[in-house]
Amino acid sequence: MKQEEIDMKQKRLIGVLCVAMTACFALTACGGNPSSSSESGGDTDNYEHISSADLPQTTSVLSVETYRDKVKGAIVGTMAGVGYAYPWEFKSKMWIDESSLPEWTAKTEIEGYNQDDLYLSISAIEALDKLGLDATSKELGIDMYNRDFEYWIGSNNDAMERGYAPPYSGYPKYSAGGDLTTWFPDGNSYQCGASFGGFLGLNMTGYSNEIVERFAEICTYGDGIYGAQVIAAMYGEAFFTDDVRAIIEAGLAAVPEDSWTALVIEDTLDKYDAGKTAQETFEFIYGKYVLNDTGEEYQWIPWPSGGILLDAKMCTAFTIIGLLYGEGDPLKSAKITVQCANDADSTAAASFGIISTIIGYNALDDVYKQGITENQQFKYTNMTVDKTVDTCVKLMEEILPAQGGKVAYVDDELSFVIPEEAKKAEIGPYKNSKNPEPMERVTFSEEEMDKMRVLQDPGFERHVTYKYTDLNSTPHNNWTTTASGRVKAESMKEEAYTGMTCMLLTGSKGWQDICQAVDLEAQTNYSLSCMVRTNEDFDSKITLFAKAGDSTIRSKEFEKCGEWTKITINFRTGKQTTVTVGVGFNGSSSAEILRVDDFELFKI
Repeated sequence: MKQEEIDMKQKRLIGVLCVAMTACFALTACGGNPSSSSESGGDTDNYEHISSADLPQTTSVLSVETYRDKVKGAIVGTMAGVGYAYPWEFKSKMWIDESSLPEWTAKTEIEGYNQDDLYLSISAIEALDKLGLDATSKELGIDMYNRDFEYWIGSNNDAMERGYAPPYSGYPKYSAGGDLTTWFPDGNSYQCGASFGGFLGLNMTGYSNEIVERFAEICTYGDGIYGAQVIAAMYGEAFFTDDVRAIIEAGLAAVPEDSWTALVIEDTLDKYDAGKTAQETFEFIYGKYVLNDTGEEYQWIPWPSGGILLDAKMCTAFTIIGLLYGEGDPLKSAKITVQCANDADSTAAASFGIISTIIGYNALDDVYKQGITENQQFKYTNMTVDKTVDTCVKLMEEILPAQGGKVAYVDDELSFVIPEEAKKAEIGPYKNSKNPEPMERVTFSEEEMDKMRVLQDPGFERHVTYKYTDLNSTPHNNWTTTASGRVKAESMKEEAYTGMTCMLLTGSKGWQDICQAVDLEAQTNYSLSCMVRTNEDFDSKITLFAKAGDSTIRSKEFEKCGEWTKITINFRTGKQTTVTVGVGFNGSSSAEILRVDDFELFKI
């Protein structure tokens, strides 16, 4: 071969390699991700280019950039609302005078990281990302169960522990204070976590209703589900309009027109239109639906907490009163909602969050952004504020095509495109919890039960309504102790690793522990871990252990630690299947303190 031919082939090869490398770089920059494509300036050919002039007027268009801004605004606003109102949760059941309300202080968002009004919704987003958008309520129920939400008795953990699966776990028979649970139908246990339905459903009410119901039916029924769907629909509509009335009407359209939820919304709107004050509207709604002045039996449930309302339809009304009379100001809306009392932090979180969705994060007053940190995760999740936003964008890529929409460049701006047909919703017949329709029993299979956590109350949070419990005399959700182990509740909030409660081991000299007997599979490998922290006077070794009867399967000693530290052992069960797992120390003085939180036990 002549040298000229060799040189030419080498040049061609180099050219091919350059083209290939360029294409590779372009694909990497684009990544098929709406957020990365627009921000990196990569190849835009993965998405259709559309002129807005060619779209029907009924088509909704939302740029990805605007979507990001509004999701973040919604999250931060919800944090601000719940943080502001949290001190008023369950403090009153009647109208609170404005003079009693606190002024805004820049402390609230930090509180928001640990509130159910955030972690329920963000857990749902995380679960859908992990399990897939088609995950069933059964699968989602297992995921929610394994998170062991603090105080969220409405999760119906008791029912699911006995094998009852969603939607049967939310059926009134098992959520009305019977032999399986201590919660109630029509409660707002999922309403406060429904904002994710608006983030992912936008104004596609049919889809929003469907994904919210998959979570809500884990623990509730009828108006309990409808209240959650109203909140989701209002968040979704707030992405497209600043008209508060239109936002409320979108919520009303999401539920059966003959439901108590729809009725209470219509009554609230009627009083507002009649020129009544916020207090007058509250008093009418409270009188009709709580005091039963009209003789109607709307309040047939013996609500707990000294009569404080956890009724979803009432929480819906209080949220809407805040929206109507708040004049588009998020803090004013939250204050009026707090004046409606009862579960004030949940209702204020929704009213503040919906108005903040309208405003968006960038335009939201900086005072409401204080306390937001880049890496702080919401309780029971691995999600930060920004990671939640990113995950929502990612999921929308899958959701829109499935609902008849698309991700496309509209007038050269990457956008979510929602046609009219995607916004339609079929509303089924009204399901009234007072007279529920017969439901076939739904149970978990043995395989599904195996996926549920083994330990009961691994974070020491469930059903804690007392300050101290001496476990020597009173077992706590299967936890027992030797010597002076105690559970300390609300006042322990600053000390716990997560939640309101951790276990505190202290007392006289000698052995002391916290442990629980569990049924495991024979000849199976397990991993056991927990979070621990010691005080300065701690001079002993921390022992994490697994025992079968009087025989130790595996134990390991760990040094003292002034900060929360995760300790772990792995063990194999052998022939015996009842295993006692726990942590303790052999005390050398009464000054030693060991704090324990968040056990984990799973097969490996």
